Amino acid sequence: MATIRKRNGRYQVQIRKGSHLLITRTFTRLADAKKWVSTAEYEIEHGLYEASRAPGFASIADLIDHYLLLTGEETLSDSEFYRFKRLKKHFGSILIRGFKGSHLARYRDLRLTHIKPATLARELSLLRRILRIAQEDWDVEILANPLDRFTVKGQRGSRERRLEGDEEGRLLNACKAARNPWLLPMVLLALETGMRRGEILNARYEHLKNGLLTIPKTKTGASRTIPLTPNAQRIITALPRSITGFLLPISSNALRLAW
Repeated sequence: MATIRKRNGRYQVQIRKGSHLLITRTFTRLADAKKWVSTAEYEIEHGLYEASRAPGFASIADLIDHYLLLTGEETLSDSEFYRFKRLKKHFGSILIRGFKGSHLARYRDLRLTHIKPATLARELSLLRRILRIAQEDWDVEILANPLDRFTVKGQRGSRERRLEGDEEGRLLNACKAARNPWLLPMVLLALETGMRRGEILNARYEHLKNGLLTIPKTKTGASRTIPLTPNAQRIITALPRSITGFLLPISSNALRLAW
C-alpha cells in the first residue's frame, strides 16, 4: 500500500507491500509521485522491482559529497560552493553518529571572529538542509540532529549604511574611470533597483518582460520579480547585447577585482 504526504513543499511517498521492505522516495510534483507509485507497485507485484542500495554514509563529509553529487556543483553559486567547502573542511571527519552540539559551538566561536552572525547562520542552514534530506530521502539514521536545537544569536542585524553627500557622484566617477566597462552599469543597476550582486550577475535577457525582471534564483533560494523603473530600463537598453544572454557578462571574481 502506498501513502503520499506533503512535507516541506515536497511529496514523500512510502510503499509497503507484504513482506517487501519499505520503499521511500521524494518528489517535487504530485503527478511524478503518483506515476512512480503506479510503476513501482506493478514491478513489486511481478517481482521486477530492484531497490537500489543506499550509499554507505559514515561521516558528515559523506553526506556533503553525496548532496553535491546529486545537485551538481555547477548549479551552485560561488558563495554556496565555498560555504560547502568550508563546512566539509571543519565537520567532514566527524562521524554522523557522533555529531554533537559542541562541534557546532566550536565552529560558531571560530567563525564569529571573522564573520557576522547572519553569515554564520547561512552557512549552518546548508548543513541543516543536508541532514534533513539525509533523514527524509536517504534513510540515514540520525537519532538526534544537534542543528534542531542550535541557534545563532544576533543574526538579524541589518545594514544601515547609505550613500551620503557627494559619495554617489564620487562613486560613479570612479566607476567611469575603471578599465572594466561593466562596472558602471552594474553599480547603476544596483543603485536603481536595490538588487544584490548575485541577482544582477545572473539576470538574463529572457528574464525581462513588460518592464519586469524575474530572478529565478535568489540568495534565499526562491524566485522574485522586480519592477523596473524607467531609468533602470534605460540602463538595460543601453547595454551592449552579449551573446551569452546575460545582461552583464562578467564573473563575480572579475567584478570583485574591478571594484
